[in-house]
Amino acid sequence: MTRQLDLADIQGNILEDFVRNFPAARFVFLQVTDPAAGRAFILEYRAKVTTALRWGKSDSYIGESLATKPKVAINIGLTFSGFLALELPTRTLAKMPPEFIDGMKTRAEILGDDVGANVSSRWDPVWTDRPHILIGLNALLLDSGKPVPELDQETQVLQQLCAKHKLKIMTGHRNPASPDWQDASAILVKNEATYKPVPQEHFGFVDGISNPVFEGQFGDANVEQIMAVGNGKILEGGQWGALATGEFLLGHPDEAQETGAIASPPEVMRNGTFLVYRKLHENVASFDAYIDKMAQSYAALMSVPLDDARNIIKAKMVGRWPDGVPLAVAPTIAEWKKFNAQPADATQNGISRLVDFKYGDDPDGLKCPVTAHSRRTNTRDGLVRNGKTSALNNRRRILRRGLPYGSSAAAEDRLDEREHGIIFLAMCASLPRQFEFVQQQWLNYGLDANAGNDTCPLLGNRAGDAKFLIPVDPESGDAPFICNDIPQFVEVRGGDYFFLPSMTALRMIGMGIVDPT
Repeated sequence: MTRQLDLADIQGNILEDFVRNFPAARFVFLQVTDPAAGRAFILEYRAKVTTALRWGKSDSYIGESLATKPKVAINIGLTFSGFLALELPTRTLAKMPPEFIDGMKTRAEILGDDVGANVSSRWDPVWTDRPHILIGLNALLLDSGKPVPELDQETQVLQQLCAKHKLKIMTGHRNPASPDWQDASAILVKNEATYKPVPQEHFGFVDGISNPVFEGQFGDANVEQIMAVGNGKILEGGQWGALATGEFLLGHPDEAQETGAIASPPEVMRNGTFLVYRKLHENVASFDAYIDKMAQSYAALMSVPLDDARNIIKAKMVGRWPDGVPLAVAPTIAEWKKFNAQPADATQNGISRLVDFKYGDDPDGLKCPVTAHSRRTNTRDGLVRNGKTSALNNRRRILRRGLPYGSSAAAEDRLDEREHGIIFLAMCASLPRQFEFVQQQWLNYGLDANAGNDTCPLLGNRAGDAKFLIPVDPESGDAPFICNDIPQFVEVRGGDYFFLPSMTALRMIGMGIVDPT
């Protein structure tokens, strides 16, 4: 038996990977100017929100169709300032998490977002004031690669409702299409007369391969067990199992068999989750130039072809080869090519081959460096205490939903000053225990990886001489290769903490019937 969730009460982008199903997105930020009118907007717009009701067999749902797949999926999130502007009771607001109350910009120093070139003063102008409401519009694509026309239609409807209910659409995105919203879209590859979206970001890595699997996500125990392989938690004996629902949905038991602290009344936060929105600018030209520089040194030192050296440097930094193959199962160029020559595992269309691996047999990082990006963010069985896999990792997982923005296809588009990067979305039940811990302790600090103050080679902030070490077997007599003077590859250009309420909570907020007593 698997945990049965109330799919009609949960917003759809929590259980369903909208990035795979809707390759284009538009994010609109609103401010409430009149509390009563704002509540009326929530009540009216609630009817448009896409729930987790299944629309047939997909990567995330197994079972009969209970809804029609929309051409544009819609979701809504609120900041603490939004709850305050909608005049929820003080008793309710006072019991919300302090990190959520503060917001991301206030916590920039804690997150490492105020170091070197990565400072909040460089955020997009739209973040001068804190938003109240986030509207996410996720759209299908036409064969031409453009979003379906319904995306513009839904945007117009939203604009009309904002005017009707006195909501201000916040402006100031560095968006060439419109300063009123942030567009994002999967990178497209032309195939004859049509365009196909690919799960890739501007540095050239396949993205979004592995996401946590939790109880109730698939509605079928057998499917859940299969999908948990490589994506769930490692049980005693080495098998894989789904994570507890409460790690991602409030009001359900988590890995500690607790339901977590939620505001009163419980219905306001039950079946909801926190959403981290971060606009991450990618300095593509700096990345390309640095990889070329390091590859030349590596090729000369290790006597390998320059192209192989480029791929090796990239793979060691990220923990995966550019096509997503993990170093843990293919640590060398030769093994990578051999891996790709094998037929794909038909069980999950080859995905299991990219996620079913562990780090416990590689404590020194000889296959995958302990400080590589993917190993930092999901340590799997790499953290062991007293001979047992540490529960630390099980309580640090986050659901990742994100899309690239901007273009880097042409050489002139790959300049650092061009507008391109990733709209990073993460969901979790606890901001400090999950997202903030990973961001602060594992990405911007190296203690758990025995690397001192060395930050993540891809996303980490740079202060002084940032370096990344590629270890070698001590018995070989060779010296490890050190990538030094790493520039700032990724810069935060805005973001905040939002809460994705359940459909019940949206109705209560819209009707003004939230009563903590």
